[in-house]
Amino acid sequence: MRRYFTVFDPRPVGVGSLAIPVSRSREPRPAADQPFLRCHAIAPLVALVVVAVSIGVVVTTSLVAASGDVPDWESSALEFVNGWPDALEPLLWVLQQAGLLVAPIAVGLVIVALTRRWQYLIPFVLVLPLKLGIEKGIVKQLVERERPFVSVGSDVIVRGTAFEGLSFPSGHVTTAFATATLVSAFLPPRWRPLPILWAVVVAVSRLYFGEHNLLDVVAGAGMGIAFAMVLWVGILNRLAETGDASR
Repeated sequence: MRRYFTVFDPRPVGVGSLAIPVSRSREPRPAADQPFLRCHAIAPLVALVVVAVSIGVVVTTSLVAASGDVPDWESSALEFVNGWPDALEPLLWVLQQAGLLVAPIAVGLVIVALTRRWQYLIPFVLVLPLKLGIEKGIVKQLVERERPFVSVGSDVIVRGTAFEGLSFPSGHVTTAFATATLVSAFLPPRWRPLPILWAVVVAVSRLYFGEHNLLDVVAGAGMGIAFAMVLWVGILNRLAETGDASR
């Protein structure tokens, strides 16, 4: 009696005195079964374009701000946001904490806890030396533009403690956009605008608190995105490949 078998049968099939192991082809996991939080690779060309545009934004804003003066259109934007009701202060204060220096590490630890892969913490940690070395150590020293209370005038409502000191670019916004961009690497495409939107709120809050001018936060956003894109391509793309291979 002839016996038939399919390649999907994991059991060996006996033929006489021999046992023939049947190979199994691994089927891709259905989209519905994919975990919500997983590392996605980004096309290097796309990342290169984003980095180039981001650097262009930083260079352009730096050239405008390097004089130390604040153009009328920029001070008008500050005046508009800075004059919003005081009732918004508690909410915006909470939301702007995403720009603190420890925020990338805190977010990275959450990603590690949810994915159980400690390697995902690496790009979040590397945001710190990039931010401190390039944003604070180089760009701030080259541009040297003061906080709004000095560069615009004493009419600015300062709701925080930063009345004076170098303000270009915004460190809070740099950190927030770098963290948000890295978080988006783990989200499905339709959810990726959410962390970026939070970073935008951080940028707006810096104007509301009277601690930064418009170009400060625009440059910070460009710098943060550029940092994150380099880390995404250089680290997360490789981790995404090894992660898919282990599934």
